[in-house]
Amino acid sequence: MEQIPLSASLREETGKGVARKLRAAGQIPAVLYGAGNQPQPLTLALMDLAKVLRQVSGENAFLALSVDQGPARMAVLHEMQHDYLGKRVLHVDLMEVKAGQSLTMDVPLEFVGEAPGVNLGGVLNLAYHSVKLEGQIKDLPEVVRVDLSGLELGAAIHLADLQLPAGVKAVFEENDAVVTCAEPSAPAPVEEEAAEAAE
Repeated sequence: MEQIPLSASLREETGKGVARKLRAAGQIPAVLYGAGNQPQPLTLALMDLAKVLRQVSGENAFLALSVDQGPARMAVLHEMQHDYLGKRVLHVDLMEVKAGQSLTMDVPLEFVGEAPGVNLGGVLNLAYHSVKLEGQIKDLPEVVRVDLSGLELGAAIHLADLQLPAGVKAVFEENDAVVTCAEPSAPAPVEEEAAEAAE
């Protein structure tokens, strides 16, 4: 993942009232976890956060986080809380990362190519839109591309089939199908169609 710069400020006051005032002023309350330190309450500028999100797929971001103009620290955008409409960011959790540390993150899937099975009347069924990956942050991809060009009628691509960078593995309990090319549904017999029309 590419490291993206983000500035933050230490936040001394906490609570719902403070959070509301911050959001009204174009700021977002955040907390920095990890690296063996106590959680640090921070404040992010909404414009800076929006700029970061425009550069990544989904909500995964590898950050060069500078707190109060201090030296950059490696961190990831761990979780964002939204309003009930899912549009407005209310709170952000950041996680500091040490060099060489292994992480588990959800990474979006991007389906590319045309499945030959579709040309034979097959129907694509996408069971996953992201995959959980484990590896060092420098090795984790921003997106995993799934090539459909070899997907024949009645075939499937499973989690274990995904092409991943060296040092990165998919985390799963069952080797589920990520995408299938299902056989086309058989047309209803004429007798059934006539019965349905009569009802």
